[in-house]
Amino acid sequence: MGIRTLRAVIAAALLSSVAAAQTASDRFRIDPDRYLSHVKMLASDDLGGRGNGTPGLSRAASYIAGEFRRAGLDPSGDSRSFLQEFDLSSREDGASTLTIASASGQTAFRIGLHYYPLSAPDSSAGAGSTLPSTHPLVFAGYGISAPGLGYDDYTDVDVDGKAVVVFTHEPQENDPTSVFEGTELTPYGAISSKAAEAARRGAKLLVVIEDPSHITDRARTVTWAEDPQIGDYPIPVVRIDRFRLAKAVGTFDFDALAHTIDATLTGQSRTMAAAIITYPQSLVALNPHASNVVGLLKGSDPVRAQEAIVIGAHYDHLGSGSRFALDPQSAGQIHNGADDNASGTALVIEMAHAAARQRTRFSRSLIFATFAGEEVGLLGSNYYVQHAPGGLRRTIAMINLDMVGRAHGRVMVGGTMKKPLLSALVDGERGATSLRLDGFQDGYGDGSSDNEPFEHEHVPTLLFFTGFHDDYHRPTDDWERIDARGAAEIGRIVLEITEKLAK
Repeated sequence: MGIRTLRAVIAAALLSSVAAAQTASDRFRIDPDRYLSHVKMLASDDLGGRGNGTPGLSRAASYIAGEFRRAGLDPSGDSRSFLQEFDLSSREDGASTLTIASASGQTAFRIGLHYYPLSAPDSSAGAGSTLPSTHPLVFAGYGISAPGLGYDDYTDVDVDGKAVVVFTHEPQENDPTSVFEGTELTPYGAISSKAAEAARRGAKLLVVIEDPSHITDRARTVTWAEDPQIGDYPIPVVRIDRFRLAKAVGTFDFDALAHTIDATLTGQSRTMAAAIITYPQSLVALNPHASNVVGLLKGSDPVRAQEAIVIGAHYDHLGSGSRFALDPQSAGQIHNGADDNASGTALVIEMAHAAARQRTRFSRSLIFATFAGEEVGLLGSNYYVQHAPGGLRRTIAMINLDMVGRAHGRVMVGGTMKKPLLSALVDGERGATSLRLDGFQDGYGDGSSDNEPFEHEHVPTLLFFTGFHDDYHRPTDDWERIDARGAAEIGRIVLEITEKLAK
């Protein structure tokens, strides 16, 4: 659906939205207690953290499908069901060796001890099983390009055809005055965002090391044998022991570079002398399955019902944590992911119920979708985009809910910087809610959640997100810390916006 059609839709919607913006409406009210009951179920120990490819994730899918059925949605998955199945394409390693050669000599890195892969192409079906990757090493700070915030690690360095070494997290992480949302982590720090940025610039391999502000280097934990599942990023990504890397490349002071970046907020990127990395990795596809859960609320107008707005959230999480967790001591503990992202999934469920009770208000159709595989590379949303019910051309917009359980008076809305027309709809809700609606800066949030595959196919999107916190990707992300009233209000706001889009 073209931007002209979206412009016409929103222009018509704005004409009827002025009065509605002045007083909050109860027609889409979501019960906080009902909402929280879904969070409790999805974030219970019984589901084991909803890890991809696990029985707990399958049980969560069945629960969501049951709620969609009770809401009166039509099944829009495979074979007239709510489930849209796809392969996770996880990997287990074969014989693998990573070496770095420099003036200091050649250093070997052992998988599960000195490094582990976070992403790699499937070589099981190709001719030969070795990934041909011998590349010069380039250091690129935190791997972030955010010129709108006055920071860009790629300003003075060419990474085309090279292996890029980047820190985890982001600059000035402990500085409350940082342009990167103060001490709150932003999506710029996500591995997926760093991989996407490096790939856009022609890099062939991303090497991730712990930034020196963190005492424990998680790359040194032996977790690969316990959980060989890896993500599906646009280029291979490996997590390497920073101390061993520094020794392998000779005199290269990562601590000093990090300190300079934090102090000046200027990039310190540079070629790492004559160092080269060789990364031959033999991988065998495991191909466990997962399912998106997709339901349709048919629009009330026979013609406009052929067009749809997608309301989505990912429902997978980390299972028992392992190397995707942020607490190095938490491997083996259940990571329930109440905020990430039972909070968004529960809201999609309750929004489906609320919209179905008011179905005549939506001339266009609504598609409610919960995605698996987000934590390992947006696999479910990418699959959905390629296999959307009726084709993606009928989708005029997508609204994504990722981590919306910690509002406490504020929610951030991404997409408005790129789409002023959508921004107008968000602005129309500011006077009708007690929540502060903050916009993302400089593309903040791009590439790190399930709206990205839709954006890539030129579908306008909004992302609702209440921010990172100390429980993110840790076993302590439990339902007791959810702001149910705040999340319910976010759901009401989203349905108000959706009603205008669906007129």
